[in-house]
Amino acid sequence: MTATCDVNSGSDVEVVPDGCSPSDSTSDEMFPTLLGKVGATKHKGCGGCGNAGRKESALQPVTTSAFELFKVGIGPSSSHTVGPLVACRNFMRDLVFEGFLDKVAQIKVELCGSLALTGIGHYTNKAVILGLHGISPAEVDTASVEPFLEKVANVGKLEIGFGGGEPTDVKGFREIDFDEMRDIIFSAEELPLHPNGMICLALDTEGQELKQVTYYSIGGGFIMTEAQMLDATPHATQVDVPFPFSSMSELVRVCRRENLSISAVMRRNEEARRSPQEVDAGLRKIWQVMEECVNRGLAKEKAGMALPGPLGITRRAPDLYEHALSEDQEQVLTGLMDEMRWLDCYALAVMEENACMGRVVTAPTNGASGIVPATLTYYMRHLRHKQREQRRQDPSTFLLAAAAVGILAKERACISGAAGGCQAEVGTATAMAAAGLCAVLGGRPEQVEEAAEIALEHSLGMTCDPVLGLVQVPCIERNAMGAAKALNAVSLVMKSPVTRRRSMLGYDDVLRVMKSTGDDMPAKYRETAQGGLAADYEAALERQPDRWKEVQEMMGASRIQFGPRRKATVLVKYEEVSHLDVPRPPRDLGKC
Repeated sequence: MTATCDVNSGSDVEVVPDGCSPSDSTSDEMFPTLLGKVGATKHKGCGGCGNAGRKESALQPVTTSAFELFKVGIGPSSSHTVGPLVACRNFMRDLVFEGFLDKVAQIKVELCGSLALTGIGHYTNKAVILGLHGISPAEVDTASVEPFLEKVANVGKLEIGFGGGEPTDVKGFREIDFDEMRDIIFSAEELPLHPNGMICLALDTEGQELKQVTYYSIGGGFIMTEAQMLDATPHATQVDVPFPFSSMSELVRVCRRENLSISAVMRRNEEARRSPQEVDAGLRKIWQVMEECVNRGLAKEKAGMALPGPLGITRRAPDLYEHALSEDQEQVLTGLMDEMRWLDCYALAVMEENACMGRVVTAPTNGASGIVPATLTYYMRHLRHKQREQRRQDPSTFLLAAAAVGILAKERACISGAAGGCQAEVGTATAMAAAGLCAVLGGRPEQVEEAAEIALEHSLGMTCDPVLGLVQVPCIERNAMGAAKALNAVSLVMKSPVTRRRSMLGYDDVLRVMKSTGDDMPAKYRETAQGGLAADYEAALERQPDRWKEVQEMMGASRIQFGPRRKATVLVKYEEVSHLDVPRPPRDLGKC
């Protein structure tokens, strides 16, 4: 078995987990799409989750921090917006650090696979420009994005560079000629190691290559270089934590042994990385950004405003919220719907902000960023005051329990829709929300695990088929459904006898199944907008030729290049990467 790829070197700001490995790829079927016909590559496994399937004793402890899982950034996608932005920023950082900046005359960025097929709908092209400008996701002023991009387009110039910061204080900027249509390339063909691949290339005035790096956006805003994907050496920062764990079952055992909650164990481990004051401040910041996003999305003046793109979707959260408030004042008894209406309002509010490139928190991704904030907001505004004072919890308890569940999904399975379908994004977020809610309602560690397991179990098989590649349909409503499912999972657990486990499966078991399900899922159901709801919508559009042509133009269909993207520069053989410790058959090297 062989796979072709360009082997590049490069460093990265993002922390990556132990057990990262490349993937084998096999040809998938040809299928029709808005963008034409493309033979997508089907990847197996996960670079960030190569540990999945190994016996627990062989697993390395998880290394991802809660503050890496929960990241402040911009919508609409963590893998297609935040990840490419970070990759381009890192590329500029390395150019500055290595002394190449003054020689750069042109930058080219090639977006491949899912990044190309849904790139316009996910604003990947916009993220690339922001990253080359040296800005980080957390620093983006969402109100200034469009004016800045318009100026770049009109003037044909872009100031590229890096403004300093960890891991280097070296900084510098340079203005170059820049034409998005020329310098950002969309290639339908996937790179070998992950569906979300991209290549950054810097050229001098003679058109000679100064530096080239291949990056993979592996989900949740995490990125890896190709060299890191092919390197068996762990890249994550190793920190000696007081309570290491490699699985949910091990985490629960630690909790029993130490007589601590899951949130308390997570806090102690985070305090090994930063001071208790920094942990508290960081968690408060995460909740602040989440709540601010909810409030912005509920703003009355935004009622009925159109979301970007040709679907004609308008904001619903503000009107739903006003209606819910009026019902509450009139004390209308609506039973279960009395609870669901709040979750719906809060989840839709976040996702409608996310769709407009608003400021959100990855939880664990942007496409699923409405579920955890909705559930936490519901607890803080509607449940917390009903608890006895001594039992009331602050948001940190919720967030830390949720983080444990999300981190295990990231490192043992997958949180990328392009790799594992929507089960990996909304499914994981639903499990995180269920765990967090169960924790703040007084659930024991065993109950927190069971709530997460139920929520994820009943999300298995969920496809990622965004219509026209926009994070709108079915993504927005799917987050509301995920929040409701989280609440239901907690209800099932908390109403069951605490002395008897009701579930046949553990969270670790369901993670293993989620990963294998994602491995078996056809590429058209993994964030390519080529199957499911996306394909059905496009089939209907084809019966309206004028509208079909208009939509294709709006979504940049003509920019996508099909067919072989280029000749391989290096032939990577299986024997050369067989040293990677991945518990898969020879034709299944894994990916994230």
